[in-house]
Amino acid sequence: MLSKKIHGHEHSRLHTRTGELTAPRHRLDAEERIPRVAYELVHDEMFFDANPRLNMASFVTTWMEPEAVQLMMENFDKNLIDKPIYPQTLDIQNRCVAIIADLFHAGEDFAGTATVGSSEAIHLSGLVMKWNWKQWYREKYGAEAALRPNIVTGSNVQGCWKKFALYFDIELIEVPLDAGNRLDPAAAVARIDDNTIGVVGILGNTYSGEFDDIEKLNALLDENNRLWQRQVPLHVDAASGGGIAPFTREHRNIVWDFRLQWVQSINMSGHKYGLVFPGIGWAIWKHKALIPQELIFNVHYLGESQEDFGLNFSRGAGQIIAQYYNFVRYGHKGYARIMNNLMELYQEIKPRILAISNRNGIYIFDPVSHDKGLPLVCVSVTKEAAELGYRMETISHRAREKGWVLPVYTMSAPKEQLVVMRIVLKAGFNAEMGDKLVEDITWAVNDILQERTQMMVSHGAHGVC
Repeated sequence: MLSKKIHGHEHSRLHTRTGELTAPRHRLDAEERIPRVAYELVHDEMFFDANPRLNMASFVTTWMEPEAVQLMMENFDKNLIDKPIYPQTLDIQNRCVAIIADLFHAGEDFAGTATVGSSEAIHLSGLVMKWNWKQWYREKYGAEAALRPNIVTGSNVQGCWKKFALYFDIELIEVPLDAGNRLDPAAAVARIDDNTIGVVGILGNTYSGEFDDIEKLNALLDENNRLWQRQVPLHVDAASGGGIAPFTREHRNIVWDFRLQWVQSINMSGHKYGLVFPGIGWAIWKHKALIPQELIFNVHYLGESQEDFGLNFSRGAGQIIAQYYNFVRYGHKGYARIMNNLMELYQEIKPRILAISNRNGIYIFDPVSHDKGLPLVCVSVTKEAAELGYRMETISHRAREKGWVLPVYTMSAPKEQLVVMRIVLKAGFNAEMGDKLVEDITWAVNDILQERTQMMVSHGAHGVC
């Protein structure tokens, strides 16, 4: 065996693709490997993952410009918690916060921070709501609340809200959606009581993409707060929609952000339609005074005293620099071009998906999503197709043979029995890929038909899909 001696140890120089070397699984090997061999061992295993560009389940960015990737790599070794050591990175984070706050029509007194995705941003926003509610309750009743606090959401909220409620001992009140897959504002406000820390509206739900009517929710919340002398705030979960609504023609007349009186906090995922690789999120508050001082942590052991507001200390700088690159690179016009292109692509692809039929002329899909939100196509199986044995899971699995990842799941209340499939359009997806997607789903549908036909023939059955 060819070998090379490094630091007194024998190290294989064999190319790993000869099949003579394997990677450790459960314990460290005794010896080192040369860098190239280690790289090939790990690199080759990555081929077993799906192609991220064909992952239509995820809202997360899977393509960035090479210059952005280079900037990320140049800054991977910076830990943002060392703020005195990396003052320029901190300044760039604050610039990003200011830009996002401006897009959301905040005034000059805003506050905000980078987070590790919208999950952390939601936890921070929820904690702020809980702390402010405790202060309000004490001032009104002169005592701590006897019951658990609650937060009112639609049944369409993302799982991180359920995690927040569990981890921080909050009762999560989930209100069933209306016929348009959106939170019913009147039903949500009706669930508010003196133990409510806040109401959550979704700007682009993960099930079917619709935007809740935040403006109407704010109006009803205002009436309820004045009637009961409460100060229940409205949080907007704009994880996806926050990167789309400020730029698109379809949403230019929607008022959903800090222009509304009771919208006090908004979260956005930079790694979704902010166009950055995961994981980066942003939490923005309308006023600095909304963040209780008790939640601001003073760190003294990193060389200088500094303030921090986050669930964890360490935070990579790479994604923050990449977010700023996108803002510098695209500007308002560039983001508008990208998001409007995605909306136009959505308008082209959705009817083509709905027009898919098998060779016997049976249409396969019914629309579930409405044209009032994200560039997201959500469909269910038609009654006729279901009667012939078509199942969404089977279609998804068959399309996976062509490389596509098409998620299948059930809708939220009151449509818990409805099985659907989601196709999320995002940067890096183009018209040519859309053509191939429609072609491959059509292939999957007819391949299922052919397989079912052969099974029926072999069993002497009559009639096929």
